[in-house]
Amino acid sequence: MRILYCNKYNFRFSGTETYLFDLMDLMRSRGHEVALFSMADPRGDPTPYDEYLVPAVDFKAAGTSLFTKVKHAAHILHSWDARRRLRKMIADFRPDIAHVRNIYHHLSPSILWELKAQAIPVVYHLNDFKLICPSYNMVSHGKICERCHGGRFWHVVSEACYHGGRAPALVLAAEAYAHKWMRTYQQCVDRFVVPSRFMKDKLIENHWDENKIQVVPHFQRLPARIPPSIAAEMPILYFGRLSREKGIDDLLRAIQHLPQTHLIVAGDGPQRLELKSLSRALRLHNVEFVGQLSRPALDEAISESCLTVFPSRAYEAMGKSILESYAWKRPVIASDLGSRREVVQPGKTGLLFSPGDVTQMAQAIDFLVCNPEIAGEMGAAGHELLRQQHSPEDHYSRMLSIYEQLAAPGSRVVQARVLPTQSPLRIAFIGGRGVLSKYSGVETYYEQVGSRLAQRGHHVVAYCRDYFTPRLREHNGIRLVRLPTIRSKHLDTPAHTLLSTVHAMFSRCDIVHYHCLGPALFSFLPRLVGKKTVVTVQGLDWRRCKWQKLAASVLRIGERGSVRLPNATIVVSRTLQHYYRERYGIEPAYVPNGTILQQRRGPSQLLNWGLEPDDYILFVGRLSPEKNCHLLIEAHSRIENAPPLVMAGDSGLADTYGTKLRAQADARVKFLGWVSGDAFEELLTNAMLFALPSAIEGLSLSLLDAMGAGVCVLVSDIPENLEVADGTGFSFRNGDSSHLERMLRMLIANPQLRHATVDKARARARERYAWDHITQQIEDIYAALFPEQTLQRSESPNQQEIKSYRQAA
Repeated sequence: MRILYCNKYNFRFSGTETYLFDLMDLMRSRGHEVALFSMADPRGDPTPYDEYLVPAVDFKAAGTSLFTKVKHAAHILHSWDARRRLRKMIADFRPDIAHVRNIYHHLSPSILWELKAQAIPVVYHLNDFKLICPSYNMVSHGKICERCHGGRFWHVVSEACYHGGRAPALVLAAEAYAHKWMRTYQQCVDRFVVPSRFMKDKLIENHWDENKIQVVPHFQRLPARIPPSIAAEMPILYFGRLSREKGIDDLLRAIQHLPQTHLIVAGDGPQRLELKSLSRALRLHNVEFVGQLSRPALDEAISESCLTVFPSRAYEAMGKSILESYAWKRPVIASDLGSRREVVQPGKTGLLFSPGDVTQMAQAIDFLVCNPEIAGEMGAAGHELLRQQHSPEDHYSRMLSIYEQLAAPGSRVVQARVLPTQSPLRIAFIGGRGVLSKYSGVETYYEQVGSRLAQRGHHVVAYCRDYFTPRLREHNGIRLVRLPTIRSKHLDTPAHTLLSTVHAMFSRCDIVHYHCLGPALFSFLPRLVGKKTVVTVQGLDWRRCKWQKLAASVLRIGERGSVRLPNATIVVSRTLQHYYRERYGIEPAYVPNGTILQQRRGPSQLLNWGLEPDDYILFVGRLSPEKNCHLLIEAHSRIENAPPLVMAGDSGLADTYGTKLRAQADARVKFLGWVSGDAFEELLTNAMLFALPSAIEGLSLSLLDAMGAGVCVLVSDIPENLEVADGTGFSFRNGDSSHLERMLRMLIANPQLRHATVDKARARARERYAWDHITQQIEDIYAALFPEQTLQRSESPNQQEIKSYRQAA
């Protein structure tokens, strides 16, 4: 593939260029042809296309005449010269795709119009907030500023937030408005690539098209040599720009409380002299300013430090410095702001503190300096995070996939929308136990999705087990059909599913929606009489310890059946989606489980249980071996003066695991059985900590509920749990009772760590796991099975997956 990169500098001017040249080297090493369109600068390496480069422009040169300043302003808005030179380079190089990085001012967004005119697909890789903030960084006078939200760009002038003065700020505002009114980026860019989910969310908040934005995190190469082990006497390190929004003055005030800790400040910037003066005023003899370091010297400084600190008061697009710290196995302490939670996993790879909270920062630093063993474990976890999620190989694959998708013939053709059905559908749910009580996630799914589909005008029937569901004809708009079953561990589900399937085959339903692998085996039967079937896979049930060899084999057959037998297959996690893709070569639809945001309830039933608000640890779920409840009880028992551990749930039919747990537990463990309704909400919202030690999950609804209730979560580090809680809670090594104990001790003793995660967890629950959005996705999948019926409604983000089901149908 021939890839044209566009960036204003042709040498490693900053981290933006470092990333770009590393990516170009990566693509070149894999056999692709690459070329760079930029300004001509002698500091750059010569290339065969230098004749096309734009002459260097210095907007900050002293003694510039008024005429030149006006000419420069016009160049910033639109450069005909840059367009002409790019046109010639395209004719010579003949690229398949253009990857645009940092082009503002010197090349100008005008080159995007030339790329469009030449029919070159464009990937715009954002490294700052320029599209929503004319001054790039969403900072005004050292503090976060979002006054330009929604395109109100005049604030860059009225707030005087651009350091160059009001006249340049006026030009920046004019540039932003010009390209907003011309819709330059909307018309010319095929895909926006951003390094963090936070950055994508900010763009969406400012009304940018979510479907054109893709998150691709930065990559980081790992050093060849092994760094020294962390020791308490090692210094701590800050490296980066010395400016007010970076919060280094907060760091100096934190160090004032830690006279035995040596701080090294590496970097330069406009606040350098001010920070040195502050250090003298605070009489900090343990702070050393070393200036701007070369790359080898900086690597040495990181490797010789105990940890790195990044106290920024401003949003960051992506913490590249954090990745560099992880490369040398150093934990990170950072302000809990912007994209930080996407790279710093609190309690696992580092610690976070509230921005500007000097006391919290000092406590976090002191904790890791005084516990070098924990600091070493966090640094090693950060190193592993790099290896798994930020490797050059993974980054290459993601970028190449984007290039190939956009460069494919016909990729710019607008696909027809898949629209929901016009006529109300008749939908049957099979696989769960019923409603009005919690046993697994399926019962919650019945109630939440079923009631919302009913509100949208569809006819929903839920098949329930007569021993589980009260004698009701309807619940929240869902018609209930109670049928008997054989109450035994192995026959309960298949007997009820078969009876329900036969009943549904002779009913008027249009779609039969099965839940879980066992019921999936029956999903072909309704198709024999012309009905559509859907299977939702909640987890790989055959992995659960409670199933012996024969039952596990049947469930594995059910897994294969979930691929081949229904009209559509849905999975509730990205982990499951990846599993089905790798094992069966299909792309199942991803529709997660959901939750509802809850506020703390006043204590009522809580007092009857002998519990106090914010003074107990909570587990919610089945008491079965794969939940690892015994590990949680074991770890809790070793913590002296630990708050009560509450186990809300019970074991299934003929299971002895629950009995063993009760025998293992001491008096501080309370077994409440299944709790539902108002009592459950009260129990959940008042917990100090929610613990989920599972070895196997699909997508835990109890975990989502805890996040939506604003409760700190501690989970095992299996992929299904990290997919939900990564960056918004804490984790421990799966199956490691000692590590679980250490994490419990840390969270019990440090309420500020628990409270720091609450808002992020609730925000994630709201943004990714809202039942209304999930219901819309389900309705869209149903609609794809009936393409002849349409209704005008906005397109959902699940359309590519839905398209495959329409073709299958």
